[in-house]
Amino acid sequence: MPAFTGRDVIAEFAIADELAAVGSLSWLRLGMMRAKGISTSWDTADTTADQSPGFTRTSLVTFKSVEFSGDGVSYDDAAYNQKVLNAHVVSPGSGTANQPKAWFRLTFPDGSAYVGPFIVSTWESANPYDSECTWSLTAQSNGNVVYTAA
Repeated sequence: MPAFTGRDVIAEFAIADELAAVGSLSWLRLGMMRAKGISTSWDTADTTADQSPGFTRTSLVTFKSVEFSGDGVSYDDAAYNQKVLNAHVVSPGSGTANQPKAWFRLTFPDGSAYVGPFIVSTWESANPYDSECTWSLTAQSNGNVVYTAA
C-alpha cells in the first residue's frame, strides 16, 4: 500500500454502551477533523524472582488500555456530527446510563480498522477571538478494542 495522509483516515462514532453488538450500531462520521490518533499500552506485572535467568527482569502483561484522540475545526453543519457527540459528552443520556460512552471506529485507506467501546474523558472547545474555533477529544477504552488488518 502506498503512503497516505491522515485526511484519508475515517473516524466514526456510535452512541451506545460497551455491551452493544457491533452489527447493531449506527455509525456517524466525525467530520472536519485535523488529527486522529490511537494508542495502545499494556500494564505489566513484574515476575522477576531470585532465580530469574541471568538476573534479568521478567514480566507478564495484565491489562490493555487503548486511547483515541482527535481534534478538528468547529462547524455547525449537521453533516459533521460534532454537535451530536459534544451534546452526548456534556449531557449523556439514559441510553448509556448517563455516562459519556461511545463506540469509535477508525478506518484506514487499506480497510484495516480499530473498533471498540470507549468513555470520552475530555471534550475541549477553543474559541479565540481572532482565529478559527476548534475542538478536541480524548477517550479511553471501556471494553475490548479490536484491530483488524485488511
